Amino acid sequence: MQVEKLRSLIRESINEYIKTIDEAGTIAMYEAKKKACGDAIEARKKKIEMAESLEEMQGMFDENKINDLRKEIKTLEKQQDKYGKMLEKMNKGREVVTEEPTEEAPVDETDITAEMDMDQNAIVPEMNKEEALNESFLKMQKLAGVITETQYNQKKKP
Repeated sequence: MQVEKLRSLIRESINEYIKTIDEAGTIAMYEAKKKACGDAIEARKKKIEMAESLEEMQGMFDENKINDLRKEIKTLEKQQDKYGKMLEKMNKGREVVTEEPTEEAPVDETDITAEMDMDQNAIVPEMNKEEALNESFLKMQKLAGVITETQYNQKKKP
């Protein structure tokens, strides 16, 4: 019964991890689409600016094509706004990760190891650290179904 509970917990955690990966992929997709729209908008605006900046060349450019470029820009801006709204919706319930470096307090490893030693001694005072870790590792393997009860007993005895 405990093995089944452990296996179901493992499946649930894996499913949650997969869901997180899917969400991250979807967010990356919308970010890429939004950026691509922005790049396309900028390229079309540059074309229009170039056509309008050269007065002596204005007669050579077709007004219909310039108007088509303006329509394309409006369409791309609408699509970019749509992707922005989708990104906001995806990030709404999710913690947004900033790329700014954060300063963390240095971790004193001696405190952590001393705390682990205390915990280990409280659990199994008669065993040394290596034996206790080995036994707990074997127990977890047995609970996860990686090894059988007889294999656990055989490895535990020596």
